[in-house]
Amino acid sequence: MTDKEKIFVGQFKPVTIQDDMMFGTVMADPEYCKPFLETILGVKIQKLEYPERQKTIDLTVNAKSIRMDVYIEDGEHTVYDVEMQTGRNRNLPKRSRYYSGLIDLNILAKGEDYNQLKKSLVIFICTFDPFGHDEYLYRCGEYHQLSDGSYHPLGDDAWKVFVNARGHKGDVSNGFRCLMRYIMDGEVQDTYTQALENKVALVNNDEEWKVSYMTWAIKLADEWREAREEGRKEGNISTLYGLYSDGGITLEKDAVKAGMSEQTFLEAAKRIMEI
Repeated sequence: MTDKEKIFVGQFKPVTIQDDMMFGTVMADPEYCKPFLETILGVKIQKLEYPERQKTIDLTVNAKSIRMDVYIEDGEHTVYDVEMQTGRNRNLPKRSRYYSGLIDLNILAKGEDYNQLKKSLVIFICTFDPFGHDEYLYRCGEYHQLSDGSYHPLGDDAWKVFVNARGHKGDVSNGFRCLMRYIMDGEVQDTYTQALENKVALVNNDEEWKVSYMTWAIKLADEWREAREEGRKEGNISTLYGLYSDGGITLEKDAVKAGMSEQTFLEAAKRIMEI
């Protein structure tokens, strides 16, 4: 182990199943992922064909890419994207729509018939109630409405499932409740949550994983810092351009304050205004 890696390991603090990278690592193993899905959905799954941790879908240069915690397909060709969500106000309904659409684009090759689209489930495991009704599960699909006010399934086979680990309402199994308590509080109450706890402990004690985790955490922190700095920079340019447009400051002074040439400043301002 290099000196840098030793520093990383020294900075590491054990994480729980709520952590994105831990969740993805544990669920990358069918031994843990298969019963997890069966417990959440209340169905038996024949097999998982390819767990794929932290899959990134980036289809075009200008499109927003997404990194999925767990991207898997079962023996009946149903595709699952499972995401751990611990932060509030993350616009989950719109995010689930975007994830579902990118899954379809990833599945369907150019020129293929739409009938080739597989059933897909985007599953968000939330440590908060995403809709405020205290339900354990919110199952969301597309429907069409008739003139009598009734709703019928659209049949597009694209479903979103929002799991509220803090919930209390709904007909769920005892195993489901045990899993929710483990996710929220680390409480072990049955053989499956004990297996999860053992796996989490094993991963937390893996030296190589600790280095990978700290490297990822530092990179993520750098990305957030760069995004904040870029946001402040764009806000400054936007403000200066507004003053210039109103005649309150000359273009020359605007560019100097922004630390750019006049042409570069105008191009940057135009780009920001178009976003």
